[in-house]
Amino acid sequence: PKYTSRIKVTGCPLRAAFENPDPSAAVKDLQLDPQKKTLLVTGASSGAASINQAVVSLLGFFEKFADNWQIVHLTGSRDYQAVKQKYASAAIEHVVVDYYHHMPDLLSAADLIIGRSGAVSVAEYSAARTPAICMPYPHHKDRHQYFNAEPLVEQGAAIVVDDLPDIAERSGWLEEELLRLLGDGGELAKMKTTCQNLPKNQAAQTITKHLLSC
Repeated sequence: PKYTSRIKVTGCPLRAAFENPDPSAAVKDLQLDPQKKTLLVTGASSGAASINQAVVSLLGFFEKFADNWQIVHLTGSRDYQAVKQKYASAAIEHVVVDYYHHMPDLLSAADLIIGRSGAVSVAEYSAARTPAICMPYPHHKDRHQYFNAEPLVEQGAAIVVDDLPDIAERSGWLEEELLRLLGDGGELAKMKTTCQNLPKNQAAQTITKHLLSC
């Protein structure tokens, strides 16, 4: 308690590119179809094997959405070749890459994200104003990725799918949520509207102003 006056909660600072992302740049760079919606799959910078496994197990399921959707799958370097091979016969348009350098543009170009919910990832989803299916890393003892996702879930900007040990259960839960969001039921539109009303990330500015005032 005696140090309370020295504590200031700011949120997670993000790089300046999130102030004015250019989604059209990512569309052009990755040669995406601008007429289709984009599902972005990411396991953060190093990839996430369990997310990769769950998504590729659903490639047959995605076929029914191929007229309106495309997938950008960031695999991480370790799983890149294996995942790319799985997509070889996929009916849905797709781009599989191991890493992407211009994430503010890509996150803003996406219509829905499947990814982890580390602190920076969640802050980036919010800044990009993009709905997310968060699959928190399940092996942290304090389960902090679940807590990271909670504010977005409470506001209706994200949902959580547990990264379950059993691939069938994990993929089944993910498929259930994707069926609800990729269709024309309006659920994704509601999430997008919510995302547009999320507060702007001012963490970097707040930290800078605080340091300069000390």
